[in-house]
Amino acid sequence: MVSTIIALLGFLLFGACSARADLDLSPTEGVRTLEDAKVRQIVFHDGAREITYQPPRGWTFCGDSNSVVFSIPEHPQAKAFIRSAARLRIPAFDDKAAKLFHDNPALLQLPRGAKDVRITALAINPLVMDSHPTLEVQVSYSFFGQACARSILLVNRNGAELSFTLDCGAPDFQALHQIFRASLYSFENL
Repeated sequence: MVSTIIALLGFLLFGACSARADLDLSPTEGVRTLEDAKVRQIVFHDGAREITYQPPRGWTFCGDSNSVVFSIPEHPQAKAFIRSAARLRIPAFDDKAAKLFHDNPALLQLPRGAKDVRITALAINPLVMDSHPTLEVQVSYSFFGQACARSILLVNRNGAELSFTLDCGAPDFQALHQIFRASLYSFENL
């Protein structure tokens, strides 16, 4: 009887531990075949499950288990990031989020020395990714006299956070934001 209980507890404990795996953003390059065309994609892992993403054409990447950094050709000052965190930096994706960002500028993760920070847009669920709610904030700021812009799209993955950030010069922001946003529709199994 005691050995049966111990075996059952061990099974439940092992099952609970293996059921919750953290998202590993270590990027590996993959290829997907669509109607005889090969499409480049990045593969991430959430335990045994594969998550795939097709970055914008020509964007290069490097990363580790918690983040991926994209370099954007013809825009050497522009960068895009995908990051994961164990918990949300904004507890609720609601109308109070703008105040939280305004009152806590560190949440924007702007470069040290950023000035004239202004939230230019905030949207709740501008893009729903695999039924996960999202929040996007867009910011303008100056950095050493250069006008810059940043967008941060936060995804609530069951209490853990996945963020998609684009940071670039203000003149390039609209075009690059549109390209980056369109690529996010390619995520599968998030």
